Amino acid sequence: MAELPTSSSSPRALTPWLAGVEEWLLAKSEFRMVPDLVVPIPSRGPRPRGGPGRRVGFVGFPSDYSLLILLGLLHSEVELVGLATSLGANPAIAGENALSQVADHVGVPLLRLARVNEYDSLAVLRRLGADLFVVASFDQILHRRALEIPPMGWVNIHPSLLPRYRGPEPVYWALANGEQESGVSFQRVAAGIDAGPLLYQATEEVRPRDTAGTLTRRLTELAWRHVPQVVDEALHGAPGKPMDLSTGSYFTSVGHRRIDNLDSVITADRLVRAGDPNMLAAACLEGRVAYVRRAISVAADDGRPGPRLHFPDGDLLLLELAGSCGCHHAEPVGSCPHDETA
Repeated sequence: MAELPTSSSSPRALTPWLAGVEEWLLAKSEFRMVPDLVVPIPSRGPRPRGGPGRRVGFVGFPSDYSLLILLGLLHSEVELVGLATSLGANPAIAGENALSQVADHVGVPLLRLARVNEYDSLAVLRRLGADLFVVASFDQILHRRALEIPPMGWVNIHPSLLPRYRGPEPVYWALANGEQESGVSFQRVAAGIDAGPLLYQATEEVRPRDTAGTLTRRLTELAWRHVPQVVDEALHGAPGKPMDLSTGSYFTSVGHRRIDNLDSVITADRLVRAGDPNMLAAACLEGRVAYVRRAISVAADDGRPGPRLHFPDGDLLLLELAGSCGCHHAEPVGSCPHDETA
């Protein structure tokens, strides 16, 4: 298993169950951002004792991305006081999921918040008594009253090189736009979307055949390695470096993008890889729409069999199709609210 690097304070060992969960995650070749993850390993062993360190809360989703970063936080010399997530993001959040499993094992509350900035949510967050909150994927914007709750603030972990690709789908857009480099950013949370000062950044090469799943897997491990160090610096008052947002970019959320009406096989190939596995691209084949999980661009005279789409600069050979959307709605073709019309 990959090892966390040493930092100013030695990484704390996980319980046997948490170590098993970490090993299971790191064995995956791709990571999903869909918040429906359930750990298939039964919880076992004693609960970890609360450490002598500063009190830290975690906000995220039951996804591969959030869970590995939470485990990185548990390597830190801090006391985890509670977890929080967004109730409306997925039906799985209301039941047993990866976050609830960790919360039960560690013995801390999991707050399922419908509206983080309303009085009741603010009250339960305040009751945790956290010195700092760490955020790794969350779909609600924190307002002033929420930001003021922890005395040492909030730290957000974002899978892009901020201020580039601010917004909810940075990995998707980096692949769709053909970027050759990506990374992770640790930042102080401030008013606005992904706009706070930078505490730390690490870069990662985008490989030619990366999907959102493979790139997210490497970016998450990159973040996991640096969580103990950056959290320690944040708890010691590191202010971060303000960003010049005018040099960056912001991209909105995406749907199941139709690729059969594009004018380039290069663009179509990028959108397929960008959508796999969280928000699959779609295409009309013989009068029926299907989701496209894997494809490769080939020359128009390439003789390999299989369904394909034709473009002026070549063909897209469709290697794997899917009958359901794969996103957090988990709906069949034509039923997902994220479906894009032609």
